[in-house]
Amino acid sequence: MHAMDSPKPVLPVALADERLGAGWRRPRTAIRIVAVLCSLLAAATVLGLFSSFRATEGETKPQRQLVATIDMGIANRVLATEQGQAQARLDVEAGALKLQVVGLAEPPTKADIARAERLKRLYGIVWVHNGDADTLQSQAYARGYNRVVKAEIERRHGKAFLDRLMREEEAGSAKQDKAVAP
Repeated sequence: MHAMDSPKPVLPVALADERLGAGWRRPRTAIRIVAVLCSLLAAATVLGLFSSFRATEGETKPQRQLVATIDMGIANRVLATEQGQAQARLDVEAGALKLQVVGLAEPPTKADIARAERLKRLYGIVWVHNGDADTLQSQAYARGYNRVVKAEIERRHGKAFLDRLMREEEAGSAKQDKAVAP
């Protein structure tokens, strides 16, 4: 190989040939092989670090997902019942016995008002009208609230008293339902 065949500038190549001999220009395949192996090792190390830090996902297909649906109406009713029970416990601890009534079809009659006043005066039981909107959540709240209060009424006044009170309430609500029905 002659100095003119080299892509390097002519003068430095000629000086290097004179000083080092013509063998300095032969291909250094061993050095190139070591350089390629080192670059592959560096790339493998970087990919290993990414994999350990989860920067890239190793799997190409997505994992199966667990799909669930929640009926928010049920969840809200359960939550409303729990809230009603919690509030009733607070009221009972404060000494108040209140029974919740939700969504009356018509205003209470004079007899209903007189009965409610008698229960309040004699037994400390108060009927509370809890809004006109009769929704599933308001019914659940009232049911949870009344469950706790009824247990306390039964503890204080006995099961027979509670049964009679609930029968009177059911008769009153049945009377209202008949008045509303066409």
